Amino acid sequence: MIQAVIEGVLGLIIECLISLFWWFILFPVVWLVSLPFILIIALFRRERYGFAIARMLTIIHCFWRDWGFFITP
Repeated sequence: MIQAVIEGVLGLIIECLISLFWWFILFPVVWLVSLPFILIIALFRRERYGFAIARMLTIIHCFWRDWGFFITP
């Protein structure tokens, strides 16, 4: 019984650490790495530059948010 409680608590702590790593370390890195490419690609879009940047950053954010649900508790 006590072993199951300890296992559950440790599992929760590990899941929280993975979630923190996912959202606070990898997420900003992905944004910073993709931003120069987005700025360059937006120059060649037919829509306005600001709208193109906002739309592409939204696509990256939605992709990251959707995949984040798979590893967060």
